[in-house]
Amino acid sequence: MYPLWGLAPGFIVYFIFFLVPFITTFYYSFTSWDFYTAKFIGLSNYQDIVIDPLMKIALKNTIIFTFVTGITKVGLGMGLALFVNQKLKTSNFIRTVFFLPAVLNTIAVGILFTAILHPTNGLLNQTLGILHMEVFQLSWLTDVKLAIFSIAGIETWKWAGYNMVIILSGLQSISKEYYESAEIDGASGVKRFWHITFPLIMPAFNVALVGNIIGGLRVFDLVAATTGGGPGRATEVLNTAIFENFGNNLQGLASAGNVVLTLFVAVTSIITYAFIRRREVEL
Repeated sequence: MYPLWGLAPGFIVYFIFFLVPFITTFYYSFTSWDFYTAKFIGLSNYQDIVIDPLMKIALKNTIIFTFVTGITKVGLGMGLALFVNQKLKTSNFIRTVFFLPAVLNTIAVGILFTAILHPTNGLLNQTLGILHMEVFQLSWLTDVKLAIFSIAGIETWKWAGYNMVIILSGLQSISKEYYESAEIDGASGVKRFWHITFPLIMPAFNVALVGNIIGGLRVFDLVAATTGGGPGRATEVLNTAIFENFGNNLQGLASAGNVVLTLFVAVTSIITYAFIRRREVEL
C-alpha cells in the first residue's frame, strides 16, 4: 500500500497543466475577451456557437473525420495485428515498418502528403498516369467532396501501426489452449476469430477505439498542415474553427468552443468505453 503523498507529483502536474487551464478557459468562455479586458456576457458565446454556420460545418466535418478514421485505423490495425502475430521470420522487421509512421511528426507528414497528393505534380497522380490509370487521378486535397476523406486516409496511414501494437498486445495475451480446443471441435478460422479472438481482445479493441475517437475529435495539426480547412470550408474541423476565432481576436468565443469540444470529447469517449466495456470477457 503506497502512501497518498506519492500521488502528489502527478496531481501537481495534472492541476497545473490541465485543471488550471480548463478552469481559466471556462471562465473566459462567459466573457467578451480581447486579451486586455474581459467583460462578462453570460451565455452569449455559447449561443453564438449554436447559430454560427462555421461551427456547424466544423462539427459535421469533425464527426465525419472521426467516424471514418475510427473505423479504418482500428480495422486496419486489427488486420495488421493478425498478420504480424503469425510465426514469420521477418515478423519483428514488419512490425517496425508498420509502426514507423506513428513516430513521424504530424506536420512533416502533412507537408509530405501535400506534395504526394498534388493534383498535377503529385507523386500519386503521376504514378497513376504512368500506369495508364488516369481514371483514378483525382484532386485529392482540392476537391470539396474528397478532401476530408483524403486527410482521413493520411491519418489512417500514420496511426494504423500504432493501433496494430495495441491490438497485438491483446492477441498475445490469449492462451493457445482456447484455439487447440476449438480446433479439436472442428471450428473454422472465421469461427475461431469471432468466438475466441475478438471477444478476448475486446479490452485492447476498446482502448484503441476510444483513443481514436478522442484523436479524431481533437484533430488539428494534420488539417492545418495539409489544407488549412480548405478548399473553402470543406475540411474545417472544430479545432481549426476555434483557432480561427482566436486569430480573429474572439478569445471568448474560442474559449467557449474549447469548453464545448472538451465536453463533447469526454461524453463521447465515456459512452463509447462504457458500451464496449459491457461486452468484454475475462481471460
